[in-house]
Amino acid sequence: MTQSLQTNDAVTRSNATARLSRLFAPRSVALIGVSADQHKLNGIPFWTLRRHGYSGQIYLVNPKYDEIDGVQCYKAVADIPGPVDAALIMVPAAQVPGTIVECGRKGISSAVILSSGFEEVKDNKLLVEQLRAAAGAHDMAVVGPNCEGIWSVRARMILTFGSAADRDQIKHSPIAVISQSGSIGGAIMRQLQDAGYGCSYFVSVGNETMIDAIDFLDWVIEQDDVRVVLLFIEGLRNGSRLVGTVARARARGIYVVVLKSGASAIGLAATASHTGKIAAPYRVYRDILAQSGVIQVNSLVELIEASEVLGSLAPPWRSSGQSPGVGIFSVPGGTRALTADCCEQYKVPLATFDERTVSKLGQRLPVFGYPRNPTDITAAVLSDPALFTDCLELVAHDENVEALIVQLSNRGLRDARRFRSVLHATTQSQSKPMILSFLADTLSAQERCSFASEGLICARDPVDAVKYLSWLYAARADLAPPPQGRPRRSRSLPHMDDIGGWAQLLGEVGIKMPPSRILAPNDQAEAACKGLRFPVVVKALPSAADHKTELGLIRLGLQTPAEVSKAVDEIRRQLPSGHSVLVQETVLGGVEAVLSVTRNPDFGPVLAIGAGGVMVELFGDIAFLALPVDERQIERSVSGLKLHSLLQEFRGRPRADIAGLYRAAAGLGDLYLSAEPSISELELNPIFVMPDGQGVCAVDLMLH
Repeated sequence: MTQSLQTNDAVTRSNATARLSRLFAPRSVALIGVSADQHKLNGIPFWTLRRHGYSGQIYLVNPKYDEIDGVQCYKAVADIPGPVDAALIMVPAAQVPGTIVECGRKGISSAVILSSGFEEVKDNKLLVEQLRAAAGAHDMAVVGPNCEGIWSVRARMILTFGSAADRDQIKHSPIAVISQSGSIGGAIMRQLQDAGYGCSYFVSVGNETMIDAIDFLDWVIEQDDVRVVLLFIEGLRNGSRLVGTVARARARGIYVVVLKSGASAIGLAATASHTGKIAAPYRVYRDILAQSGVIQVNSLVELIEASEVLGSLAPPWRSSGQSPGVGIFSVPGGTRALTADCCEQYKVPLATFDERTVSKLGQRLPVFGYPRNPTDITAAVLSDPALFTDCLELVAHDENVEALIVQLSNRGLRDARRFRSVLHATTQSQSKPMILSFLADTLSAQERCSFASEGLICARDPVDAVKYLSWLYAARADLAPPPQGRPRRSRSLPHMDDIGGWAQLLGEVGIKMPPSRILAPNDQAEAACKGLRFPVVVKALPSAADHKTELGLIRLGLQTPAEVSKAVDEIRRQLPSGHSVLVQETVLGGVEAVLSVTRNPDFGPVLAIGAGGVMVELFGDIAFLALPVDERQIERSVSGLKLHSLLQEFRGRPRADIAGLYRAAAGLGDLYLSAEPSISELELNPIFVMPDGQGVCAVDLMLH
């Protein structure tokens, strides 16, 4: 089992943090397997360290050399005369475990392994286990193997062979990058440095044999030179830890932005072959990342842009006005509808201007302008520059406006430069984030960075402008704190066919089951109907089949004992001899839904909640949450489903017991945790959410 630095034990966690702190700010570093050729992968790190001014002691280890560029080279780790905080290991894979042992004996507490040839090679488990055993025996923090290295810019400790560090200057800024792909991580670093934004830390996690991406995230968010973390992931181990880690980040004012690969079937296959692990379905990641409070993006470009936006602007302030949201200050009228459409698509609220603002704008604008949101300031600004300044001030001062999009026209680049001081002064005086939107024009990366340094983010078009604001609103969103603690795993569950036992157990968590009778092979159907209200359902017991409808093992809407008897006979003929049959009262009314809890390979225990019937399969109308979970988190996830509309007073139906559904879902999650790992999956499908105040009723269950 892969080890991880994340732990509930405070002492161990403190030790892990100390080891990582020494790794990112070492007083001395040993380069083991270093080459004298500065163009080789194992030669580049030495020259990179010196080029960027690392002030600590550098020890070179390679029996082939006596010295490299005037620096003594030692034959073995044991020959190093002084203490060493960190090691960079660049020897062939077969030599790595032994090298780790040598480092451990030397007292080296952390190592970065660039060497490949471990999990990514088929049938190489023995070497991986040898590496784990060696590092574990010496309590060593190990990055990699098969990684590109790490950067710690403030410490000038650029320990990598990556080409992104091949520059004379590296700028320090509060942006950290953690990547499960060395090449993608390196590309992000190159772009951040080329554009002038800079960074603080970079970790190429490699195979994550000992330390995984969330371990590094856990450490990075505690650093005082981090405001934004960019995270590229292919898959996670024990991903449920992400929820608590991101909550701590948000509490510190740090935003975590995630790009997840593996959305398609082909993408999943490529991910598995690249990293040696199986990725969970993308929808599970999408929902649990949202539950965690990360900001999700869909491309490398967006990942870099998100660091620019979140690193330069504060989230929108919370207006106390009647209808708060974004104010659209638009010079051209043609973009008004497009921008409004984008706001709806990205769920960015549009402000309704105060009538005093509308009146003043109407007095200042030409008669062919439009004073409401989104505005049309008109091309009159070409001949009357004061019109731009006056109207911008009116929009920015409106109490309902929390943030601004300034939509420029075909002279956008010229006008952005022309009105730059006015725009900067406006956003400074109002403390409201501002996005400048062009009509497919772009500034150079350096000029864009210069604008950003003044709190002015430039978007290529209205779609990007609204998207940027959606990230800021996501950064502002209130998150339910992760539930503290989790139930003890001590509950034993009834047999799947013990309907009475399940009725009692589910009742404890707020889920009712309709009255029913089990017919043994020799029982008469008519007798089973006594005490039940018609109509009834006849079906096979849960253990007989998972999909009763497809197999013809269910009969609905039976109104008389005779109909029940006939249905029982038909179903018995389809079952092996000796199987019992269930007769159950029909649940009338309510909204059909599904609740399921299962063990996910990446996130552990996961709750699924969604619309029942064909909707869950046809539309994928389902949300996933990592357990444990509370009612507030469930409510937030369900609000984005079609099920949420069905639960309201939809087409004359009474409002469903929404609060009862959330309580039932949270209770089912706790029930699963109390029985795990004795079961892998518990599904209630369908359940019926009854009218408000009448609770939730489950009519079938599946247990694995």
